[in-house]
Amino acid sequence: MGSMSKLAVLAVAAATLGGAGHRPAPAERRPPPGYDFRREDSLSRLIDVKNPDPAVLREILGRRRARVLQSIPSGAMLVYSVETVQPRRLEFQVPASDNHDFTYLTGMAGLASVESALLLVPGTTEEPEWVVLYTAGDLAAAKRVTGIAEVRPLTALEQDLSVAMTDIRDWRITQQRRWPLPRALAKRWGNTTKTLYLNYPRFFLLGMPEPERLAIFDRFRRFSPEMDLRDASDLLDPIRMFHDAWALANLRHAVWITGEGIKEGFRAAKPGVTESQVMEVMDFVYRFHGADLGFPTEVKRYPPGGPVERAEIPEGFIQYQSRSSGDTIRSGDVIHTDTGAEFNFFSADIQRNIAVDGRLSPRQREIYQIALRVQKTVIDSVRPGVTWWQLHRLAERILRESGGYDKYYRYGIGHFIGMDVHDEGDYDQPLQAGMALSIEQGVFPPNAPHAAFEDDLVVTESGHEWLSRSIPIEIADIEALAKEPSGLAGFLARGARPR
Repeated sequence: MGSMSKLAVLAVAAATLGGAGHRPAPAERRPPPGYDFRREDSLSRLIDVKNPDPAVLREILGRRRARVLQSIPSGAMLVYSVETVQPRRLEFQVPASDNHDFTYLTGMAGLASVESALLLVPGTTEEPEWVVLYTAGDLAAAKRVTGIAEVRPLTALEQDLSVAMTDIRDWRITQQRRWPLPRALAKRWGNTTKTLYLNYPRFFLLGMPEPERLAIFDRFRRFSPEMDLRDASDLLDPIRMFHDAWALANLRHAVWITGEGIKEGFRAAKPGVTESQVMEVMDFVYRFHGADLGFPTEVKRYPPGGPVERAEIPEGFIQYQSRSSGDTIRSGDVIHTDTGAEFNFFSADIQRNIAVDGRLSPRQREIYQIALRVQKTVIDSVRPGVTWWQLHRLAERILRESGGYDKYYRYGIGHFIGMDVHDEGDYDQPLQAGMALSIEQGVFPPNAPHAAFEDDLVVTESGHEWLSRSIPIEIADIEALAKEPSGLAGFLARGARPR
């Protein structure tokens, strides 16, 4: 099948992104109040994510809460901590996914966040704003971590809300003096509609057990028919979509750890080793560097004649069945991985390929070069103002003109990344500085070699930062990597010998 010259590729990109018949992009969503990408990016490069300055982290958390306060159009927001997620949803998420909004705003996670809630009440001309953390844990410790001055026992939350939900016309002067926080919330609510933004589940199945907090939300409406309960993610998602210094620093480190795991796993990918063993090597490297898994690691062997037949794992079920099998790697295989380390709750998402024998066959090389050309062209096109669909159509067009490979295109061109590997974001909006995303695509002809790539980027003011550029991707680099000995070679050799 024909290949395209570099000039032809550039012409395709220009025509797809801005040529004749190009529809105008939708209006851009404005960045959150007070968000300055240049400032956040500069600060991110000064942060030691493994040993952050607590004062700097508290300042970052405070700016996050300030952006949310300024984004609440009416009423207030109440974000509960979440101990477990509802099972079997649309997307795979890590166990802490449903708690990410709470962690994003407080820095509290795990045991420290259990039985806690954050109340945000914007100020008015008459009342100051309120940021109040309620927790069943150590009040002083919560104050130190979050930088929130007003920390109360969780038992006080029900009392404060009960008082605030009473119509303000029913309050005597004595009561207004006695309850300054509920008074501020009651005045913001007034005597009619009382808007409260709450952290509802993001993905759910109606037939599964309900999260406990939904029962609390129902009580609000039963006791006060004026309550207008809204989803807090409508306000939080656009804020999480623009990454601040802490997010940027951790995303870079998560990508670096992922690269270390991929390289060590690929060094171990020799004939006789299984897919699962390569996966375990990668996962070990992540954990050795203090990271968790952003999602279950996938390692697959692609024989020269095409992929091995295997059952597809249904959407949302990859936590129940390994994405890597016990298949033994053979000479001539190309090994593919889809993997990402999670560090401080921020996840990478990378796909790479390697020839087990240290050299691609002519057909493998042809497919690899087509996939790599598409990947690099799309990445080169990432910049503010470009839309997701422009990038997607660009990939499809190059695949089609490279030999009709668009017929086998399995992916959308990518997704937002952040605290979840498939993070919150608006795919109808043009890209803007501060957004973090993955670009993924591949060439999957039937009965032939396969190749797929995924890379992580941050959109900058002038273009993009290719976070995963240092993870071997060029043919010469992956062929050289395949010849390197694994640091775990002795262990792997001993493990392969029967006792």
